[in-house]
Amino acid sequence: MNVWYNETGRPLSSTSWLNAHHRAKLKERTAFARSLLDMRPRRIVDLGCGPGLWLETLNGIVPPDCEFVGIDSDSAALDEAKSRAKEWERSVQFLNVDIEKSSQNLPEADMFLAFNLFPYFTHPEKVLTAVKSRIAGSGRLVIRQYDGALLRFGPLDQGRRGRIEMSLHTSVMGSSEFQHYDLDRLFQLLASSSFENKHLEFELFQRASPYPEDFLQYVNNTIDWMARYAAEDASAELKRWQSEFLCRGSPPSYFVEVDLVGWLS
Repeated sequence: MNVWYNETGRPLSSTSWLNAHHRAKLKERTAFARSLLDMRPRRIVDLGCGPGLWLETLNGIVPPDCEFVGIDSDSAALDEAKSRAKEWERSVQFLNVDIEKSSQNLPEADMFLAFNLFPYFTHPEKVLTAVKSRIAGSGRLVIRQYDGALLRFGPLDQGRRGRIEMSLHTSVMGSSEFQHYDLDRLFQLLASSSFENKHLEFELFQRASPYPEDFLQYVNNTIDWMARYAAEDASAELKRWQSEFLCRGSPPSYFVEVDLVGWLS
Protein backbone atom coordinates (compact mmCIF):
# COMPACT_ATOMS: atom_id res chain seq x y z
CA MET A 1 0.00 0.00 0.00
CA ASN A 2 1.29 3.48 -0.84
CA VAL A 3 2.35 5.53 2.16
CA TRP A 4 5.11 8.05 2.62
CA TYR A 5 8.26 7.17 4.51
CA ASN A 6 10.93 9.16 6.30
CA GLU A 7 14.69 8.91 5.92
CA THR A 8 14.94 5.74 7.99
CA GLY A 9 12.26 3.94 5.98
CA ARG A 10 9.47 4.26 8.54
CA PRO A 11 5.90 5.32 7.66
CA LEU A 12 6.42 8.81 9.08
CA SER A 13 6.74 12.18 7.38
CA SER A 14 10.33 13.07 6.53
CA THR A 15 12.24 15.66 8.53
CA SER A 16 12.39 17.99 5.53
CA TRP A 17 8.60 17.75 5.14
CA LEU A 18 8.04 18.45 8.82
CA ASN A 19 10.38 21.43 8.76
CA ALA A 20 8.66 22.95 5.72
CA HIS A 21 5.25 22.33 7.29
CA HIS A 22 6.32 23.92 10.55
CA ARG A 23 7.82 27.04 8.93
CA ALA A 24 4.73 27.55 6.78
CA LYS A 25 2.50 27.62 9.86
CA LEU A 26 4.91 29.12 12.36
CA LYS A 27 2.81 32.23 13.05
CA GLU A 28 -0.28 30.17 13.87
CA ARG A 29 1.66 27.53 15.75
CA THR A 30 3.39 30.13 17.89
CA ALA A 31 0.03 31.66 18.78
CA PHE A 32 -1.28 28.22 19.73
CA ALA A 33 1.81 27.53 21.83
CA ARG A 34 1.22 30.79 23.69
CA SER A 35 -2.31 29.68 24.53
CA LEU A 36 -0.85 26.76 26.50
CA LEU A 37 0.71 29.21 28.96
CA ASP A 38 -2.70 29.79 30.57
CA MET A 39 -2.48 26.28 32.03
CA ARG A 40 0.91 26.95 33.66
CA PRO A 41 2.38 23.52 32.93
CA ARG A 42 5.29 22.22 35.01
CA ARG A 43 6.14 19.28 32.76
CA ILE A 44 5.18 18.99 29.08
CA VAL A 45 5.37 15.61 27.37
CA ASP A 46 5.29 15.80 23.57
CA LEU A 47 4.06 12.44 22.30
CA GLY A 48 5.48 11.76 18.85
CA CYS A 49 7.80 14.76 19.13
CA GLY A 50 9.70 13.94 15.91
CA PRO A 51 12.65 16.32 15.42
CA GLY A 52 11.44 18.57 18.26
CA LEU A 53 9.89 21.41 16.25
CA TRP A 54 6.94 22.05 18.56
CA LEU A 55 9.18 21.85 21.64
CA GLU A 56 11.54 24.35 20.02
CA THR A 57 8.63 26.76 19.58
CA LEU A 58 7.51 26.20 23.17
CA ASN A 59 11.05 26.71 24.44
CA GLY A 60 10.87 30.37 23.44
CA ILE A 61 7.56 30.84 25.24
CA VAL A 62 7.28 28.60 28.31
CA PRO A 63 9.16 29.60 31.52
CA PRO A 64 12.47 27.72 31.98
CA ASP A 65 11.29 25.93 35.13
CA CYS A 66 8.91 23.85 32.99
CA GLU A 67 10.46 20.50 32.10
CA PHE A 68 10.20 19.09 28.57
CA VAL A 69 9.98 15.39 27.65
CA GLY A 70 9.96 14.39 24.00
CA ILE A 71 8.85 10.87 23.09
CA ASP A 72 9.16 9.19 19.71
CA SER A 73 9.77 5.74 18.28
CA ASP A 74 12.13 6.98 15.56
CA SER A 75 15.74 7.22 16.77
CA ALA A 76 16.89 9.47 13.90
CA ALA A 77 14.18 12.04 14.67
CA LEU A 78 15.13 11.93 18.35
CA ASP A 79 18.78 12.54 17.48
CA GLU A 80 17.78 15.71 15.66
CA ALA A 81 15.57 16.77 18.55
CA LYS A 82 18.43 16.28 21.00
CA SER A 83 20.72 18.37 18.81
CA ARG A 84 18.09 21.10 18.58
CA ALA A 85 17.70 21.16 22.37
CA LYS A 86 21.41 21.40 23.28
CA GLU A 87 21.28 25.09 24.16
CA TRP A 88 17.91 25.14 25.88
CA GLU A 89 18.13 26.37 29.46
CA ARG A 90 15.70 23.92 31.01
CA SER A 91 15.44 20.25 31.94
CA VAL A 92 14.92 18.28 28.72
CA GLN A 93 14.90 14.56 28.05
CA PHE A 94 14.03 12.45 25.03
CA LEU A 95 12.74 8.89 25.23
CA ASN A 96 12.68 6.29 22.46
CA VAL A 97 9.32 4.63 23.10
CA ASP A 98 6.74 3.02 20.83
CA ILE A 99 3.75 4.76 22.39
CA GLU A 100 1.13 2.23 21.33
CA LYS A 101 3.14 -0.86 22.29
CA SER A 102 4.64 0.56 25.50
CA SER A 103 2.13 3.11 26.71
CA GLN A 104 2.62 1.85 30.27
CA ASN A 105 6.10 3.41 30.16
CA LEU A 106 4.87 6.97 29.73
CA PRO A 107 6.08 9.42 32.38
CA GLU A 108 3.71 11.43 34.53
CA ALA A 109 3.09 15.05 33.53
CA ASP A 110 0.53 17.82 33.82
CA MET A 111 0.44 18.40 30.05
CA PHE A 112 0.60 15.90 27.20
CA LEU A 113 0.69 16.97 23.56
CA ALA A 114 -0.45 14.63 20.78
CA PHE A 115 -0.19 16.48 17.47
CA ASN A 116 -1.03 14.58 14.24
CA LEU A 117 -0.27 11.37 16.10
CA PHE A 118 -3.45 9.30 16.40
CA PRO A 119 -3.64 8.21 12.72
CA TYR A 120 -0.63 5.96 13.41
CA PHE A 121 -2.46 3.99 16.13
CA THR A 122 -4.39 0.80 15.48
CA HIS A 123 -6.01 0.99 18.93
CA PRO A 124 -6.04 4.71 19.83
CA GLU A 125 -8.49 4.14 22.68
CA LYS A 126 -5.80 2.22 24.59
CA VAL A 127 -3.32 5.06 24.15
CA LEU A 128 -5.92 7.56 25.34
CA THR A 129 -6.59 5.49 28.47
CA ALA A 130 -2.87 5.16 29.20
CA VAL A 131 -2.25 8.88 28.82
CA LYS A 132 -5.22 9.70 31.08
CA SER A 133 -3.69 7.55 33.82
CA ARG A 134 -0.43 9.54 33.65
CA ILE A 135 -1.89 13.05 33.82
CA ALA A 136 -1.00 14.69 37.12
CA GLY A 137 -3.49 16.74 39.09
CA SER A 138 -5.64 19.02 36.95
CA GLY A 139 -3.40 18.57 33.91
CA ARG A 140 -4.53 18.17 30.32
CA LEU A 141 -4.08 16.25 27.12
CA VAL A 142 -3.95 18.59 24.12
CA ILE A 143 -4.64 17.09 20.71
CA ARG A 144 -4.30 18.52 17.22
CA GLN A 145 -5.21 16.51 14.14
CA TYR A 146 -5.46 17.38 10.45
CA ASP A 147 -7.69 15.42 8.09
CA GLY A 148 -6.99 14.83 4.41
CA ALA A 149 -10.60 15.52 3.44
CA LEU A 150 -10.40 19.02 4.95
CA LEU A 151 -7.35 20.10 2.95
CA ARG A 152 -8.39 22.23 -0.02
CA PHE A 153 -6.64 24.36 -2.61
CA GLY A 154 -8.02 26.21 -5.59
CA PRO A 155 -9.54 27.56 -7.70
CA LEU A 156 -10.27 24.20 -9.28
CA ASP A 157 -13.39 23.21 -11.21
CA GLN A 158 -15.60 20.52 -9.72
CA GLY A 159 -14.75 17.85 -12.27
CA ARG A 160 -11.00 18.16 -11.79
CA ARG A 161 -11.36 18.32 -8.02
CA GLY A 162 -13.55 15.23 -7.95
CA ARG A 163 -11.10 13.21 -10.04
CA ILE A 164 -8.18 14.22 -7.82
CA GLU A 165 -9.97 13.54 -4.53
CA MET A 166 -11.37 10.19 -5.66
CA SER A 167 -7.99 9.02 -6.95
CA LEU A 168 -6.10 10.00 -3.80
CA HIS A 169 -8.77 8.52 -1.55
CA THR A 170 -8.61 5.21 -3.42
CA SER A 171 -4.81 5.16 -3.21
CA VAL A 172 -4.31 5.83 0.50
CA MET A 173 -7.57 4.77 2.17
CA GLY A 174 -6.50 1.15 2.66
CA SER A 175 -3.20 1.85 4.41
CA SER A 176 -2.61 -0.30 7.48
CA GLU A 177 0.12 2.06 8.73
CA PHE A 178 -1.44 5.50 8.61
CA GLN A 179 -4.94 7.00 8.28
CA HIS A 180 -5.04 10.08 6.05
CA TYR A 181 -8.76 10.55 6.76
CA ASP A 182 -8.95 10.13 10.52
CA LEU A 183 -10.99 13.03 11.87
CA ASP A 184 -14.26 11.17 12.36
CA ARG A 185 -12.65 8.23 14.15
CA LEU A 186 -10.73 10.57 16.44
CA PHE A 187 -13.65 12.92 17.07
CA GLN A 188 -15.87 10.01 18.13
CA LEU A 189 -13.12 8.59 20.31
CA LEU A 190 -12.52 11.88 22.12
CA ALA A 191 -16.22 12.66 22.50
CA SER A 192 -16.91 9.26 24.09
CA SER A 193 -13.74 9.10 26.21
CA SER A 194 -13.78 8.92 29.99
CA PHE A 195 -12.20 12.35 30.44
CA GLU A 196 -14.45 14.51 32.60
CA ASN A 197 -13.81 17.71 30.66
CA LYS A 198 -13.73 17.59 26.87
CA HIS A 199 -13.60 20.65 24.68
CA LEU A 200 -13.44 19.97 20.95
CA GLU A 201 -13.07 22.71 18.36
CA PHE A 202 -11.73 23.34 14.87
CA GLU A 203 -8.90 25.61 13.80
CA LEU A 204 -8.68 27.06 10.31
CA PHE A 205 -5.35 27.57 8.56
CA GLN A 206 -5.59 29.67 5.43
CA ARG A 207 -3.41 31.42 2.89
CA ALA A 208 -4.29 33.35 -0.25
CA SER A 209 -1.77 34.35 -2.89
CA PRO A 210 0.68 35.96 -3.20
CA TYR A 211 2.33 33.41 -0.90
CA PRO A 212 5.45 33.87 1.24
CA GLU A 213 8.37 31.65 0.23
CA ASP A 214 8.11 29.38 3.29
CA PHE A 215 4.49 28.63 2.52
CA LEU A 216 5.23 27.95 -1.14
CA GLN A 217 7.63 25.18 -0.14
CA TYR A 218 4.96 23.53 1.99
CA VAL A 219 2.16 23.73 -0.57
CA ASN A 220 4.47 22.50 -3.35
CA ASN A 221 5.47 19.56 -1.13
CA THR A 222 1.78 18.85 -0.53
CA ILE A 223 0.95 18.87 -4.25
CA ASP A 224 3.99 16.72 -5.03
CA TRP A 225 2.94 14.16 -2.43
CA MET A 226 -0.62 14.01 -3.74
CA ALA A 227 0.62 13.67 -7.33
CA ARG A 228 2.91 10.81 -6.28
CA TYR A 229 0.06 8.72 -4.89
CA ALA A 230 -2.77 9.72 -7.22
CA ALA A 231 -3.48 7.88 -10.47
CA GLU A 232 -1.78 9.11 -13.62
CA ASP A 233 -4.63 11.31 -14.88
CA ALA A 234 -5.25 12.87 -11.46
CA SER A 235 -1.51 13.39 -10.99
CA ALA A 236 -1.43 15.28 -14.29
CA GLU A 237 -4.32 17.46 -13.08
CA LEU A 238 -2.40 18.28 -9.90
CA LYS A 239 0.77 19.16 -11.77
CA ARG A 240 -1.23 21.35 -14.16
CA TRP A 241 -2.73 23.31 -11.25
CA GLN A 242 0.69 23.59 -9.61
CA SER A 243 2.32 25.02 -12.71
CA GLU A 244 -0.57 27.41 -13.31
CA PHE A 245 -1.02 28.83 -9.81
CA LEU A 246 2.24 28.42 -7.86
CA CYS A 247 4.64 30.39 -10.04
CA ARG A 248 5.55 34.07 -9.84
CA GLY A 249 2.84 36.23 -11.41
CA SER A 250 0.24 33.43 -11.29
CA PRO A 251 -3.52 34.12 -11.04
CA PRO A 252 -4.98 34.40 -7.49
CA SER A 253 -5.26 31.11 -5.58
CA TYR A 254 -5.84 29.82 -2.05
CA PHE A 255 -5.01 27.00 0.38
CA VAL A 256 -7.20 26.00 3.34
CA GLU A 257 -6.76 23.34 6.02
CA VAL A 258 -8.85 22.54 9.09
CA ASP A 259 -7.49 20.86 12.22
CA LEU A 260 -9.43 19.22 15.01
CA VAL A 261 -8.24 20.59 18.37
CA GLY A 262 -9.09 18.76 21.58
CA TRP A 263 -8.55 19.82 25.20
CA LEU A 264 -9.15 16.95 27.64
CA SER A 265 -8.78 16.79 31.40
